[in-house]
Amino acid sequence: MNQTENPIALQSKKWIMESLIELMNKKTFQEITISELVAHADLGRRTFYRNFTSKEDVLESYLKNLIQEFIEHISTYEILTPNICSYQIFKLCSNNKSFLTGLHKSKMLGFLLDEWNVSLPIIHQMMIDKIPNFPNQHNETALAYTLAFNTGGVWNVVSKWISSGMKETPEEMTNIVMDLVKFKLMLV
Repeated sequence: MNQTENPIALQSKKWIMESLIELMNKKTFQEITISELVAHADLGRRTFYRNFTSKEDVLESYLKNLIQEFIEHISTYEILTPNICSYQIFKLCSNNKSFLTGLHKSKMLGFLLDEWNVSLPIIHQMMIDKIPNFPNQHNETALAYTLAFNTGGVWNVVSKWISSGMKETPEEMTNIVMDLVKFKLMLV
């Protein structure tokens, strides 16, 4: 993706991303052509290629924006708790239900996990700075596995929620995760 602050280019990128979301709710990502995408956005192919290299690039850009939005939300808190982090994740997903449903239909939710994992160092640093009693950051190996474990758990809950139609509210999902964290619902 080409980085620019040009308002016209930013608007074009937005239209392309919105068109991709709309089209993904009608057909799978794999079935969408760039010609169809730019026609739906009412833009030309040259505009597309000035801003993106591929459909996957559009997807990656949108996912990066989502994760950046999450980071901005949690950065406003003086102190973070698992409850706050969980709620912000589910709220972000709820606000982007159409996009995530399209990703699920296209069997591409893994793209979200990949982008999330790329952002983990930033999120990790915020957790060290803002979560009281965060695990000993001097043992980086144990911390890396703790983050992977937590990410995997949250990821699977989010995936299940999306595949089930996201019927529960972000508040209900946060309560479910908090019960899991407190071992109220563990089966192991």
